[in-house]
Amino acid sequence: MNTRAYTALLITSFFFLPALQAQLRRPGVLTIKKEDRKSSRLVKEDGAIYLEGLVVNEVVVRISTATPAYSTLAADRWLGTLLPNQNAVLLAVSEKAYRVRARAKQGQIAGWISKGAVDGLHENFEVTLHAFYDRHVEVKELIDNHQVALGMTLNEVIASIGPPDKRSSKVTQEGRNDTLEFIAYEKVPRTVLVYDSFGVPYNTTTYVEVESGRVTVELENNTVVTIEDSEGVDLGRNGGTLAVVPPPVFLF
Repeated sequence: MNTRAYTALLITSFFFLPALQAQLRRPGVLTIKKEDRKSSRLVKEDGAIYLEGLVVNEVVVRISTATPAYSTLAADRWLGTLLPNQNAVLLAVSEKAYRVRARAKQGQIAGWISKGAVDGLHENFEVTLHAFYDRHVEVKELIDNHQVALGMTLNEVIASIGPPDKRSSKVTQEGRNDTLEFIAYEKVPRTVLVYDSFGVPYNTTTYVEVESGRVTVELENNTVVTIEDSEGVDLGRNGGTLAVVPPPVFLF
């Protein structure tokens, strides 16, 4: 069967198109509804990037001088003065200040402080963080809609549409290549003649699963580079809608 490569593909329409009644075999995959996800109760400042839920590991910085900390960017409530020469955890970044968690004279506090009191971040940290955040927003929307696009990573693909039905990997001097296959199945009725306990024949209908199409996703060095679909399958791609995201951005 011939295949056509697309720069990106709306996977949901293919796998769950009502007319096809296709179903993916995904045993053991738990889907968490949006309303079940817990979110922080912290009132967030407009324009600030909060690292909670964005990065896996804490970002540790150094407080170089004693500095006052405030509850908001408007500095409307003083929380305390952070002690100098200590490590702190970076919580959020705005245009004019950093939100950190560190020790003050009265104990540990979390508040907004001057950027001038913070050391330990590389020169392009904020530029990289904004690129990282923008990509995170794009990928999260794709995952929420169970879609896949060029530029996504292996973990992002699996988070979006579940584990593949087939997977193969190849490691060379140039790096690692992975091929993932996702198979859709259509329930097809089949009528057969059977006999009851008295020998009277009658027709009965059962449904069998038949492969209705498949999608192949190829990754090079953990980045999606090709998505192919079986020819003749109604992809329902909304008139050829495509999606591409930037390649992974690394903060450190």
